[in-house]
Amino acid sequence: MSATRKLAEFVHDLNYDDISETAIKKAKLCVLDLTGVMIGGYIYGSEDMNHMVEALSPFFGQPQATLFTKKRKVDLINAALINGTSSHLLDYDDIQGSMSGHPSPPVIPAALAMGEYHEITGRKLIEAVVSGIEAECRIGRAVNPAHYAAGWHATSTLGHFGACAAVAKIIDMDVDKIVASLGIAGTQACGLRQSFGSMCKPLHAGRAASNGLLAAILADNGFTAPKEILEGPDGFGSTASTKFDETRFINFGQPFEVEGVIYKRYSSCYETHGSVRCMLDIRNKYDPIFNNVDKITVIVSEFSFRSAGIPEPRTPLEGKFSIRYCTALALMKGQVTEEFFTDELVNAPETRNLMSKIDVVTDKSLRGTGDAEIHMIMTDGSEINEKTNLMALEYRVTPDEWEPVLAAKANNLLLTAFSPETSSSIINAIMKLEDIDNINSIVEPMS
Repeated sequence: MSATRKLAEFVHDLNYDDISETAIKKAKLCVLDLTGVMIGGYIYGSEDMNHMVEALSPFFGQPQATLFTKKRKVDLINAALINGTSSHLLDYDDIQGSMSGHPSPPVIPAALAMGEYHEITGRKLIEAVVSGIEAECRIGRAVNPAHYAAGWHATSTLGHFGACAAVAKIIDMDVDKIVASLGIAGTQACGLRQSFGSMCKPLHAGRAASNGLLAAILADNGFTAPKEILEGPDGFGSTASTKFDETRFINFGQPFEVEGVIYKRYSSCYETHGSVRCMLDIRNKYDPIFNNVDKITVIVSEFSFRSAGIPEPRTPLEGKFSIRYCTALALMKGQVTEEFFTDELVNAPETRNLMSKIDVVTDKSLRGTGDAEIHMIMTDGSEINEKTNLMALEYRVTPDEWEPVLAAKANNLLLTAFSPETSSSIINAIMKLEDIDNINSIVEPMS
């Protein structure tokens, strides 16, 4: 049986009672986290998001799904596109290592749009999220690390399949139609890492959400497509990677890929987070005065440097992909959250001065995401040394430990748009998602 069909059968056969308790908890946390980040994207990125809405407004179709914070409904395709873009704008969204990307921003906006239209239950939404993340991450295991290393933006490419699988689950497609929908999604899958630091990066997530949703709609209505989009000789696996590992398409849900999702504590590319955590540890242990710094050497993996090595950021979006800036921010402010990614702070003289003292170098012995070392020399000649392996620390955090962290994060972001009462009600409803009869009870307060 082909890899594409195996994946389609998994999506078709999955039901809520098959999902582990941990996966259910993590899926709800994904919805909680992504909801806050999406709303924050609309508010903190209001200029860019308003331009997007204005540009597309003449082409909106029937009012089928909510544009969050905009007090309007638009057609499903544009709702997924615009909400998906907002979800990835802050680069504050979750990650999954096997995907080498962000699993929720393509999957959840597509699922929310179609789910709102069909008035699905919370359990159905959980099924869709688990299905979508399983799809994109299993394909990620089969094509990475070569896929990401070649310059593809995996959130976009793999996210097409994830969004498609989530929507297919919502509308109860049969296996043959799911195979076709994956084919339609795969032939659209694109997104290049050259776009990092620009609005095209969050647009990738929006396109993945909308294209995946479109793929499911077309397939459900008889649109034909390749049946071996993943493993075929000219399929996604052979063209988007130097090695396609078809053995990854067995034992789905053992464990579920959603169980491996990690949530962001800092509002920047995850490849900056090891350096940020390392600098925050230095700040907490030694309380150095940043004006007394003579030189800082930040040591990261080649992978981290390639993803987030912008040396002289001039805009907030570039700052999110600059280890130098994020490390400086951690030392100066003790926080790396959205309010510190501004044109003024990125270009402030004190920021530029501190960044001029920071060298970022690579070490092949460092494994990748989350590994970082910092060597700091002060003006009095004293030295401070620290290192961290962030992902090893974060993988040990349980869903129950994540919940208050993400509830606080979501609340801070939701409060930029809604009252404390509305924010609290949205968070409480998501954490009881399995008991919700109609997800519109969550969607409507966010309109």
